[in-house]
Amino acid sequence: MYRIEEVAKKTNLTKRALRYYEELGLVSPSGRTESGYRMYTEADVEQIVHVKDIRDLLGASLSEIKEMMELGRKYEEQREFYHQHYMGRELEGEELHRRIETLRTLEETLGNQRDILHGKLTRMQELLESYDEKLARIVTKRNELEAIATGR
Repeated sequence: MYRIEEVAKKTNLTKRALRYYEELGLVSPSGRTESGYRMYTEADVEQIVHVKDIRDLLGASLSEIKEMMELGRKYEEQREFYHQHYMGRELEGEELHRRIETLRTLEETLGNQRDILHGKLTRMQELLESYDEKLARIVTKRNELEAIATGR
């Protein structure tokens, strides 16, 4: 188990940021000492790094990250429910319909997560294309000016 200072060093976040992430419900320490210090497991640290990666790599806001995390939790709950109640069983009637509905819920949840990521990727691609266009114009203009400067 790690104290908040150790987690801050491991994740390159401040203790204040870790507390804020906890306040928003993005992460949660697995326990506390008798004196109230937050204690984090390796899994907690991995979760914090995951949140940080989404923020840094996708440029997602904390509210978007929270929505994605909630969708992820919902997906995992539904997946676990499905495995506990339906995996490897022959079903018919009402139970078969419940199984289908559970799979529909999983599909919808994962689809929502995918849509969020796809939207981010689309916006990133559009931004990249605009930079490519600007860069191409700059290179063209520089080449024109160099040609004038060298008398070609």
